Amino acid sequence: MASGLDFSLGISWQFGALAVLSMLLLPFFRGRYAFMAAAFGYSLVDMVPALLSGVSPTIILFSLFDAKSTSTVGLWTLFGAISWGVVGLLFTLQKPNGSPLTFAKLGIAGTLIFDAITGPVLSPLVWGMPFWDALVGQVPFTAKHLIGIAAVSLMLAPLLFPSVNKALAKKDWVFLKPAASLS
Repeated sequence: MASGLDFSLGISWQFGALAVLSMLLLPFFRGRYAFMAAAFGYSLVDMVPALLSGVSPTIILFSLFDAKSTSTVGLWTLFGAISWGVVGLLFTLQKPNGSPLTFAKLGIAGTLIFDAITGPVLSPLVWGMPFWDALVGQVPFTAKHLIGIAAVSLMLAPLLFPSVNKALAKKDWVFLKPAASLS
């Protein structure tokens, strides 16, 4: 039986929130700190539901290296965190300006990089799926991701940017780019 229409546009609310926060915050970060923040943020998307469901932190840690894990945490969490860390590094190359097109560019590029690594590369390694099956199967999935992230990029991120820019421009933290380089 069909379960009705799917209006998610390919992104869960957790990943959508992570994407928006990444687009808003990571351009302000210095390179390696953006990688670490992005990887940590992505890891939380998988780990928090596991912790909230009562899974022991020790089991979560060991699940990171288990391809057969049935938890929300597994080898895919490790690969996903590394992939999102690479996306975080990409975002640091962008000078934050609040333009909806800038957010769309970041969101689309980030989605393509993330989906390329976690789809056709990860699926054969973790689940033994043939590469071509993973690649062909990834196309509609990524198309749906791109529509969803473009919508979020064009609508939500520009609304939040002025507040984030104002707050972060005043900060002088080691992991942030100097405020002078942002203007």
